[in-house]
Amino acid sequence: MTPPIVCGVDERYTRPLCVLMQSLATAHPDTDGLRLIVLHHALNPNAQRAISWHADRLHLQVELREVTAGSSGYPVSGWVSDAVYLRLAIGDVIDDEPVVLYLDSDTLVLGDLRPLLRHPLGGAPVAAVRDPQNPVIGSGIALPGWRELNIPAGREYFNSGVMLLDVAECRRRGVFERSHRFLTDHPDMVRLWDQDALNWALADDWLRLERQWNTFALSPLVERGGYYHADAEPVMPLEVLLADEPSAVVLHFAGPDKPWAETYPAGPLRDTYRRFHAETIKAEVDADATF
Repeated sequence: MTPPIVCGVDERYTRPLCVLMQSLATAHPDTDGLRLIVLHHALNPNAQRAISWHADRLHLQVELREVTAGSSGYPVSGWVSDAVYLRLAIGDVIDDEPVVLYLDSDTLVLGDLRPLLRHPLGGAPVAAVRDPQNPVIGSGIALPGWRELNIPAGREYFNSGVMLLDVAECRRRGVFERSHRFLTDHPDMVRLWDQDALNWALADDWLRLERQWNTFALSPLVERGGYYHADAEPVMPLEVLLADEPSAVVLHFAGPDKPWAETYPAGPLRDTYRRFHAETIKAEVDADATF
C-alpha cells in the first residue's frame, strides 16, 4: 500500500491545505491509492467539514486525527502557531503506518509524488532536503545555540516541510522524544521551531533528497528584496536555487510571505498558486458550499 501523506493544520491553514489537495489531485488524475492524514488540535467543526468536503470532491482519501497532547509551552514566533509542532506527534498518533510523507500545507504538488512515496529509506529514520537558506549549521539563523550545544559548524541542516519518515525507526531511535526534550530544555536556543528540534535530535543521521522534492519559492522574494541568503551563498548559490524552480515537484512557499496574501509579489509562482486557489474557491461557489 502507498504510504499516506500527512499534514498538520489549524484554522489559519485550512484553506491552504485545501489548495494543496487541489494541486495533489491535479498532479494525479488517478488519485486511487493516494491517502492523506490530517493532524490537528481541536480544529473547529466548520474547518473539518471543509477539508472532508474537498476530499470527497477530489476523490482523495482523507482522515482527520486529533492530537491531544499539547505543545503550548514550546516557543513560537513570527507567523507560526503551535500547530507547527503537530508533526512531532506522528510517532504517537500514527502507529498503523510504517512510512509516511509529511508535507507542510504551504506547499503545492506539481508532479508525480509516487517516486518519493516509494523512495527507499535504507534504514534512515528520515529523508529530507537541505534547507536552502540554512544549508549548514553556522550559515544562517538555524539552531542559534549550536556552539553551546557542541554542534559542529558545517553540519548539514534539513528543512522539515517535506519529510519521508520511517515511523517505527523514528520511534526506535527516540527522534520525537528527543525533539520534545530539546524544546523543553532549550527553548532559548530555538529559532526555527520543530525544525531546529528535529535537526538536533537526528544530528547527521538523515537521508538526503534531491531539491525537486522541496523546492523553495524564492524568485518572488528576491524580486522584492526580502530574501536573506548571504551567509549560505558559498554553500548553496542562489543562482542554482532559482534554476530549480521550473523542475519542482513540490513547491514550498516557506517563510512569512504567503502567496494567498495580497502583499505577495506578483509573478509566475504567485500565478501558479492562485490558479489552484481559484479552482478551490470556484468549487465551493458552484456547489453553494458554506463552512
